[in-house]
Amino acid sequence: MTARGIFSNWTALAFNFVVAFFLSPFIVHHLGLTAYGVWALVVAVTSYMGLLDMGLRGAVVRFVSRHHPQGNHADSSSATSAALWLRQWICLAVIGLSLILSLVINRMFHVPQELQTAARWALLLSGINLSVTLYFGVFGGVLAALHRFDLISAVSIGQGLVRSAGVVWLLATGHGILALAIWELTVVVVANLTQMSLCFWIYPELRLSFRYPGKQMLREIADYSAWIFLLHICGQVIYYTDNLVVGVFVSVAAVTFYSIGGSLIEYLRTIVASLTMTFMPLASNYQASGEHEKLRQLLRQGTRVAILVAWPVQVALLFRGITFISLWMGPQYGPVSGRVLQILLLSQLFTVANSSSINITLGLAKHRRVAYWSAGEAIANLCLSILLARWIGIFGVAIGTVIPNLFVHLFLWPRYICKLVDDSVKQYLLQGWLRPALAVVPFGIVCYLTDQYMLASSLVGFFLQIFAILPLYIVTVFLIFRKEIIELLRTRTKLFASSTATGS
Repeated sequence: MTARGIFSNWTALAFNFVVAFFLSPFIVHHLGLTAYGVWALVVAVTSYMGLLDMGLRGAVVRFVSRHHPQGNHADSSSATSAALWLRQWICLAVIGLSLILSLVINRMFHVPQELQTAARWALLLSGINLSVTLYFGVFGGVLAALHRFDLISAVSIGQGLVRSAGVVWLLATGHGILALAIWELTVVVVANLTQMSLCFWIYPELRLSFRYPGKQMLREIADYSAWIFLLHICGQVIYYTDNLVVGVFVSVAAVTFYSIGGSLIEYLRTIVASLTMTFMPLASNYQASGEHEKLRQLLRQGTRVAILVAWPVQVALLFRGITFISLWMGPQYGPVSGRVLQILLLSQLFTVANSSSINITLGLAKHRRVAYWSAGEAIANLCLSILLARWIGIFGVAIGTVIPNLFVHLFLWPRYICKLVDDSVKQYLLQGWLRPALAVVPFGIVCYLTDQYMLASSLVGFFLQIFAILPLYIVTVFLIFRKEIIELLRTRTKLFASSTATGS
């Protein structure tokens, strides 16, 4: 079930990543530097309203994943109904806030005269888009709790395909950011209605009520989701404030340079999230059944796999990011956006290492302390980014993000998660962090040397160089984890032989 969920998530991720890879330079070049900067600001402002989710999707995953295996469909239905009841008021608040912000966006940022009307309408439509996503996202939470990531991924792929086709046609025919906002809303409505239908198909026992859910149910949801809400607020400040800081303290045009480097970081976070999001309902199930050893295995193996999957990509971009962005977006973007990317990667290496820990903590409902850390990190991030932006521009914003993030993920997370699952910090770092990190070292060295002495002249050449180096990484991984790999192959072979014999 876990493998199927991860495979489904990665399939959707790979599709959406490839689409975004080719679509991003197309959008930038057709909109232009300033218009794209305005569009990035609209997206950033709208994403802040996503904080009004208040952690409800995570609460739905938590409650349904706990009650469904026990056949307690009444409690699953009550929790889902309560989340929908709360979301309807949240969505109305989002629409009202979007209307207000659409009236003042041109005062918040220095939007050129010719783009001001489009910026207002784009922000309002994006707010309505977010409202639809928030409300119907409850059904996505139910599917995630049931480990039906295959259905979630199928909807995501369909949404990405239709959205991209429309974006290409609109921009190719001369339309701007207002048309993009209208098309985004149309696609989101269709995708979310599809997801809701799939939810009822998979979980026919689900019964929804739109009445006031009662104080007891609201209190249970609030006890869990309030701290997720705080985590979301802090995460928004940590990961999505940068564009706003650049827009206010540097310039609107500079947002484009920063967002290009930042978008690659977002893709990397999505890669890891698609892998580790399945751990949250698993941790909840293990806790309910008292399987503590499986929790420890989930932590070590999950951390190891996250590093082995993400670090090669991150290390390649760390040493070759400027070259990649120059070939991908254009040589005018490479030096600045590439340097932003390299700075942000310094902390993302360790954020990846703790990605499994974060989802396990949420599954165990032990995220209160983490929320306090995130609050401190968010405050430090914002203050440092504003201070350094005045001194060294957009690079200062990136540095202000990295410093507090490094402190939290290097010094606080390992000790806390090991205490939760009763594991040795030393053994966890050795087995979960150090061994997979060693596998990446030779690959990183060769990436650096390649960029110094065999500079690629095209994207095709760049990827051919990466694929030529990749076997070195595979061999290194096998040498370091040969015992585990051989044992896994033996187990799989025995299971296959047993199933074959039973079938015959």
